[in-house]
Amino acid sequence: MPKGELHRATQRVIEILKHLAESSAQGKTLTELASALGAPKSSLFPILHTLCDFHMVSLNIDTGRYSIGYKAYEIGNAYVWCGGLESDIQTQMREIVDECRETCFFAQLVEGDVFYLYKVDSTEPVRSVVSPGQRLPAYATGIGKALLSGKTKEEVEILYPHGLKALTPYTITDINRLCYQLEEIKLNGLAFECEESTQYIRCVAVPIRRENRVIAAMSIAIPIFRYNPEKESLTIRLLREAQIKLERLLAYSDYNISG
Repeated sequence: MPKGELHRATQRVIEILKHLAESSAQGKTLTELASALGAPKSSLFPILHTLCDFHMVSLNIDTGRYSIGYKAYEIGNAYVWCGGLESDIQTQMREIVDECRETCFFAQLVEGDVFYLYKVDSTEPVRSVVSPGQRLPAYATGIGKALLSGKTKEEVEILYPHGLKALTPYTITDINRLCYQLEEIKLNGLAFECEESTQYIRCVAVPIRRENRVIAAMSIAIPIFRYNPEKESLTIRLLREAQIKLERLLAYSDYNISG
């Protein structure tokens, strides 16, 4: 095979898994998958059959819809565990939640999106519903802005060639305004969001750096009715303390987070 040429069959498997992972919980029929991937059903069916045998994909017999299987989750979760700092990160997150009683997230940047790696839930009945493994446009979230704060304006524009689409009425859709906020984050080390990705939720976040490069971020999500100056002050203190601890650990670790 010439250098740089992709193996077509392997690429098709990856395309199927990626499409199903990004689809709704109800899954996709064979016809829908064939249409979305631009491939004949006859070539997709044996691949799906094999993926089902290995539990990478699940088939609902009643609806004829395929969805991501539990083995794919196990493999993805192994990526999270392999670095060796998972326990330290989640310990920091649990300590934060124990003190402020709000939901804490840890995430990385993937293709302009926040990819949520870890979450420790608030014990309060009203809280953020974002889950690990979920992706949201980084420009619309506090944790995403913290992740983007390591990028230049040119790099941000490359990430969003079609502009910034609103998720709520409060989402920033002006890239110049976004980049102004990113410069502020570089200066003060704090990122804020007010109902830009989810209405009625505010967020405070900090970037996590290694060798002066943003490789991850941590945030606390707070319903607006519980957000007040005292809660904001507590949130900032807890995030800054966790940031210092994690950056010290990461400085001496081979923990592999792409940024």
